[in-house]
Amino acid sequence: MIPNHERLYRGVSHAAWAYFFLYFNINLGSINILPDFVCYLLLWSAIGCLEEEERDLTLLRPLCVLLGVWAGADWVFTLFQEPLDGQFPPVDLFLAVAAIYFHFQLFTDFAHLAARYQPPGEELDRSLLRLRTVHTLLLTAVAVLTWPFPNGTQLSFSDGSFQEKLAGLLLLGLALAGLVVALMLMFGLFSLRKYFRPTEEET
Repeated sequence: MIPNHERLYRGVSHAAWAYFFLYFNINLGSINILPDFVCYLLLWSAIGCLEEEERDLTLLRPLCVLLGVWAGADWVFTLFQEPLDGQFPPVDLFLAVAAIYFHFQLFTDFAHLAARYQPPGEELDRSLLRLRTVHTLLLTAVAVLTWPFPNGTQLSFSDGSFQEKLAGLLLLGLALAGLVVALMLMFGLFSLRKYFRPTEEET
């Protein structure tokens, strides 16, 4: 079967921009104008574009819906100064595990696409797998670090107990590392997108 490069190009584009919404926040008061639920809307679209080429992506649809609905509900509740995040620790833990698995498998599938279409001599698939692993470790570290501080407790490296100061410093370091990895993930996906530039016939 000849792949529809325009469809693949659009799917990878949506996935790349999805991570922009996930990792970059611009707040106007309590409102984040780059809400996380937009990330999952874009990833839902990306899965629809890519699932014929990478069948395993279909299995991620339920998790994409779950994470997107929760992110949307949290955004709405935040408008009324009552965010859902931190209010239900068992649910938060379940969602953290679901997000870790979702993004791990998603980038595994992207690496498979890269391995299939990259020119000889390029190793974008290996790069995506390395980024996937680092991303997974960061998500796990954040989940473990914030779990002892339920109900939205704000961690700080200047106030609070020694444990809270230490946790705040670690979270700051993880946030900076996460920003770097987020940029590298986006660049990796934009590099993958280049393999699917529509041909003249498809255009």
